[in-house]
Amino acid sequence: MFSLVRPSAALSMGLSAALALGAGITLSGCQQARQTLEDTTSGVGDAAKNAATATGQAALAPAVNPVLDLLKKGEGEVKAGNLAAAAATMGGFKELWDKAAPVIRPLAGDKWPAIDTAANTVISTFGGGTPDAAAASSAISGLIGPLSGLVGR
Repeated sequence: MFSLVRPSAALSMGLSAALALGAGITLSGCQQARQTLEDTTSGVGDAAKNAATATGQAALAPAVNPVLDLLKKGEGEVKAGNLAAAAATMGGFKELWDKAAPVIRPLAGDKWPAIDTAANTVISTFGGGTPDAAAASSAISGLIGPLSGLVGR
């Protein structure tokens, strides 16, 4: 029949070693699972970030492109020496900017303060009539640069 006997020291040590080995394997598996989860979520996070950037770019283009078109037209007129035409063209900037800025602002992130400052410079430069060529060129190019950077142009 069966009797309860105390296990020998060797059996006890063997059992302890087996339990320790099992625990080590389990921990190792957990660490691998955790690393796999971190790798996967990092990839998902990167994918989400890239998708958000692409979506932001798609939303920015319809707001930014008309502003850039107007600025480039005014820039061409300034370069051609036709400051009166540039002043007339840029006379429509404030109204266009007032419509575009609310779309651009939340998507511009930390670039917004520089863009807003440059837009205000354009408004003040052309708001008082016909500026000199240097001021007109500087104001226009000062906004074309950061806006072009937003839409990858």
